[in-house]
Amino acid sequence: MKSKLTFPIIIFVAILIALGVTAYMYRKQIVAHFVPAVEQIGDIFINVKSDTTYVSSRLALKNKSCIKIKIDSIKYQVSLFDKVYLKNQKFIGLDLLAYGEDTIDFALKIPYLTILKDLKAERKKGDSANYSINVSLLYSSVFGNVEIPINHTAKLKIPQPPDINIVDIKYNKVRLKYIIADIKIEVVNHSDVTLSINDINYKMNILKRGNIEGNFKKSIDIKPNGKTIIVVPIEINIKHFGKIIYEVIFNKDQYDYSLTIDALIESTVPFKQSFQINITKNGTMELKK
Repeated sequence: MKSKLTFPIIIFVAILIALGVTAYMYRKQIVAHFVPAVEQIGDIFINVKSDTTYVSSRLALKNKSCIKIKIDSIKYQVSLFDKVYLKNQKFIGLDLLAYGEDTIDFALKIPYLTILKDLKAERKKGDSANYSINVSLLYSSVFGNVEIPINHTAKLKIPQPPDINIVDIKYNKVRLKYIIADIKIEVVNHSDVTLSINDINYKMNILKRGNIEGNFKKSIDIKPNGKTIIVVPIEINIKHFGKIIYEVIFNKDQYDYSLTIDALIESTVPFKQSFQINITKNGTMELKK
């Protein structure tokens, strides 16, 4: 009787060992079968400040398997030619239940001015900046740890943000507490595709003297490597009117300002994309014209 029981046990153990060896030999293929689906969703948001571009978006994750998966971290590398400009890894700690779905925020801090300077030797001025961005998700399951490359060969094309300059300010009405004026803003498109600018929100702080805030609804198309002038009606809420009059009379009315423009930019080449862009421009203006 004992020998009859021993034989099935030996066969069972042998099968388990064979399955274990097979699973170890083909562990990469088995793990790959449980790789979650990853997709970039929504718009790509771009916030330009000083010499840095802050790029953010969202990634949708879907667990296609019947086991729980833990998304440990996301890592990315930004490079151009053989030079690495940015390399980082961020902990996520997200649990994806069986057949579950979730989203995570994806953000990059790119030194675009440094990259554009290095591009001058290779490309003419005005080309949009092409970044090679390698993004990977690191996840773990009962089968081990795996790294998922999201776009290891693709390039994320980010247009060079347009230049914005205050050309002229024409005053139409001056009152004790406010000034009605038209401000001419020059927008220069340095990229090789037509940019459509929509729904412009602006804030301007004339340091220690006044501020404005408003919205410009008109859609504006700027041709490749072209420029256009936007005339925006504004109302400047002024402070210390008496002191301003004194400074205007004695030609001391040079004021620092900070202009923030928040707009939706769309391009159609090579395919339709929309970017929410925020640009901060600092300069000096003269109140007397």
